[in-house]
Amino acid sequence: MSKHFFVAIATLLFFVSFVSAQCKSYTKKYCFPSLAPYTHNGQFNGAVLMPGEVAEMNITFSSGKEYRLLVCSHETIGQSTFKVLDEKRNELYNSEGKNKNYWDFKVENTQQLIIQINVPYKKPLNNILPSGCVSVLIGFTR
Repeated sequence: MSKHFFVAIATLLFFVSFVSAQCKSYTKKYCFPSLAPYTHNGQFNGAVLMPGEVAEMNITFSSGKEYRLLVCSHETIGQSTFKVLDEKRNELYNSEGKNKNYWDFKVENTQQLIIQINVPYKKPLNNILPSGCVSVLIGFTR
């Protein structure tokens, strides 16, 4: 393999690491305060997304606990909406039309839920489509 290939891979890994660190920093500063009074579960679930993109993640929730699911988006991409689906993809919650970026709920049985994040489409400025961090934080009561 060529030297250029290794340089390209190293550059890509550095960029991904840099973007991830930026997203974690944004989340810590701007998103964590909205999780209170719930205790963060310790996992970082975040990605850099662009307007018009949809992302999904599967998260396991334990029975008998009360949770806060918080979706926090960088202002450059606007407020993302989210849906919570069960394993059969039945909709349990939809934030669209609600003026909040979190959902408080209690789980009766341990289950894996699908969190679907939708970043609203924006017309690009100067043909440049912005990107921004979208974080999904899970808090629970003790």
